[in-house]
Amino acid sequence: MSANRDERGGVTRRDLLKTAAGALLAGAGASIAPDVSAQVTGTMPGGGTVPLRMPECALDYLDQNQYISNMEIHAHVQPASGGGEPWPMWARGAQRILTGNRMLDVTDPKKPVLIDSNAGGTLAYATNLKKWILVRASQPGITGPTPQYPRGKYHKEYADQVINREGLRGFQTFDANDITTPVQLAEYATDPTGGGCTGPFYDGSQYAYFPCAFDDSFMVQETSERIWTYALLIMDLSDPAKPKEVSRWWVPGSRKGEEEEYKKYMFANDQSSSTFLKNYPIVPKRVEEGGNIMYGGWGHYGLIVQDLTDITKPKVWSRLTHPLEGMGGIPWHTCFPVLADAAHPQLQDMMVAVPEALESDCREPWRTAYMVDIKDKTKPRIISLFPRPMPDPQAPYHDFCCARGRFMFHNPQTWVAPGTAKPNLMITAFQNAGVRVFDISDPTDPKEVAYFVGTRAPGEINDWHSWRRSGCTSVFVEWDRNLIWALTHEGVYCLSCPALGKPVLEPRRVERWSVPHINVGWDDQTPQAVYFGRGLSQLG
Repeated sequence: MSANRDERGGVTRRDLLKTAAGALLAGAGASIAPDVSAQVTGTMPGGGTVPLRMPECALDYLDQNQYISNMEIHAHVQPASGGGEPWPMWARGAQRILTGNRMLDVTDPKKPVLIDSNAGGTLAYATNLKKWILVRASQPGITGPTPQYPRGKYHKEYADQVINREGLRGFQTFDANDITTPVQLAEYATDPTGGGCTGPFYDGSQYAYFPCAFDDSFMVQETSERIWTYALLIMDLSDPAKPKEVSRWWVPGSRKGEEEEYKKYMFANDQSSSTFLKNYPIVPKRVEEGGNIMYGGWGHYGLIVQDLTDITKPKVWSRLTHPLEGMGGIPWHTCFPVLADAAHPQLQDMMVAVPEALESDCREPWRTAYMVDIKDKTKPRIISLFPRPMPDPQAPYHDFCCARGRFMFHNPQTWVAPGTAKPNLMITAFQNAGVRVFDISDPTDPKEVAYFVGTRAPGEINDWHSWRRSGCTSVFVEWDRNLIWALTHEGVYCLSCPALGKPVLEPRRVERWSVPHINVGWDDQTPQAVYFGRGLSQLG
């Protein structure tokens, strides 16, 4: 008997299926005859995208309580207006200044002082020039969702406002030896139809590496918050007064005219995924000193490890994504190689890769950070996931998805900081979950060891803009004083943690930096009596 025949009557399975389908249709009536268009459009034409529904557990008020575990607060200062990211540190003698949209003199950590000057940008000491050089990127801005424009750039009127916004698209360079009054050296403009540049990786060496949208051909971008796709621009800044373009690189499919290549990605046209170089890439060893590797977080394109052997023609060593990544958010935001030492050989060739949330209230798939083994640059591999932070037992919510605002990593500790980094610690800004401290001594099993959730920025639950992006956005670690500076939307906190060691709460000259080849010679000729902003008598 044929294997395709049923032994109980010789009826084929195909006959049974036809009979069953016919009976079903006859019983249901002609009104549900097969819809041929469903084979093309699916059962729901257009499909769905983020933002997802708001969780039922979401608070209907803003919790203004602070929560702290295994940490101590030493100071708090509220910016006179807005926040700003205190990314790099400028130092002279014992004076230390965190630079951002607002500068903060942290020489005396118990009495931080705001300086009324805008020195936002990427800062490094150019050893060959014997000067601090500031690089400030410029872009038209984002199209974050609003109550009027909940789909961001997908509202043409809203997108046009940003596309037509006046201002520089590119970057500027400054002599920042006096950080309070930086002197402009050059202005570099990209095509006025593009999205300009965002903050680069610049360590005072010959090259700077910018996320950049060169022109309006780079508009193959899914997320509603961004109009342009930011690719890679490499600039020669050996003379900051005369920037020279070295090369450009982008993921194939990122430009108009490359649609067939772009359609190969599962997220094509999902109107929520991040298809661009989000944060600065990191080049651990300078190209002019023999380095040839760059690590970049390219959103849904993943971790891209690039070959800079010929810096005029960047190539790809490898690309890595997680098999369970979904739409929305930024799954690969910053890729941070761990600065391992002899005491932690297990952390050699390890990387922490962090994501970022875009939607508030977890209205997109939630993500966590990855520990990535980068020993083989051609085959990086994820070896563990960071644990999901949980609220303090006293909090009025059981999950940060219910706390209002964005819940996910935002920025890890900075690459360059004073002192010797502790490679077993990863300190992160976690938006509405505050500051989270992780022990990565065992890279296969990261553990949270401390946290601090600050007071909410003043706002009202009915004023969406007052809390949507509130929380901790950046952290800066002073390894030599065992201090953490946390930037939140209602001020900057100075914190310490037993895992770091006993805090040093008095002025101290920087003896070295976390990356030894950076900022070399920064203070060789500094007169010990020179201080900007306040005198010696005010430091004691």
